[in-house]
Amino acid sequence: MENRDRAELARLRVENEALKKKVAQSEAAQQILGKAFELLEGITTSSEKTPEIPPTLMSADEYAKWLKQHRLS
Repeated sequence: MENRDRAELARLRVENEALKKKVAQSEAAQQILGKAFELLEGITTSSEKTPEIPPTLMSADEYAKWLKQHRLS
């Protein structure tokens, strides 16, 4: 193997390691963004729900629906 080939091989190895690091960073960033999206989606979904009336303040019909919804009847 000639010196020129060895130098090229060394350069390619260094480049390969740098690219492996970039891929690892990109995958980590993608996981973080996915988790952030799930959190934001959960916040949005929970904030869209109407606040629940305490059962003690519900009418009889609302209470019956609440019991059924929570599988307590």
